[in-house]
Amino acid sequence: MAGEVVRIEGLDELKRKLAEVPKAMRKRVLRNALAAGAREVRDVAKRNAPVMTLGTSLKAPYRKPGTVKQAIRVRTSKADRRAGDVGVFVNVRPAKAGQRGARNPNDPFYWRFLEFGTRKMPARPFLQRATSALPKALTIFQERIAKWINETNRSGQVNP
Repeated sequence: MAGEVVRIEGLDELKRKLAEVPKAMRKRVLRNALAAGAREVRDVAKRNAPVMTLGTSLKAPYRKPGTVKQAIRVRTSKADRRAGDVGVFVNVRPAKAGQRGARNPNDPFYWRFLEFGTRKMPARPFLQRATSALPKALTIFQERIAKWINETNRSGQVNP
């Protein structure tokens, strides 16, 4: 997350090969492969997410244990889609509009306080620590793309 840089080699060759595939098919295959890799990061983040204990729940009667953990999702990037690219990210999904607020036990708005800390509370990062799974996520992405390319080469048909 903050300051993490991942370099992927061979993307130019992959882009040239994918340019031969219809655009809608290409986006679907890439998004599915990216999401498969991101699910690995999501799972690590969920394992690392702090869960409220009984003692803490007495101090915060409007909070429900596991709210943040359940809200960690792999989401499609709207910014990348608008730019014509394909992208996914792992983040804590906010509550729906109209259901947000400190008094709603299903709103994980406080995930930022947990992740980055406050003046009165030390940080307990769970998303930042999940970046340790990025190498495995990249491997999953490469395997999914390679599997799809091999099936396409074998069958001669472009199928998602």
